[in-house]
Amino acid sequence: MADFVIVRTEDMLVGMAPDYILIEGETFSKAKLSLDNHVYKNCAIDDCDIYFSGGQYELLDTHITNSRLILNHPAKGMYNAVQIFKMKSPSSSIIAE
Repeated sequence: MADFVIVRTEDMLVGMAPDYILIEGETFSKAKLSLDNHVYKNCAIDDCDIYFSGGQYELLDTHITNSRLILNHPAKGMYNAVQIFKMKSPSSSIIAE
């Protein structure tokens, strides 16, 4: 398993959460990974299950291939809301600010 460090936002300009787990220069294959509160920097991710609940994350020079994004709540609820909105009002726009 990869070593990790906690990165405070004062040291790195990412997101709004106070702490991030920095994973740097690692290669993952057939692993289960979390996006929430993680920074993946210079990593390769292949054939992995990537879990996301809606928290802050960063992917910096990281390549993802043949993997699956698995949405947990509340990200799953947000995805469902977007799909319903697109189906009920296809001419409308979805804007992220």
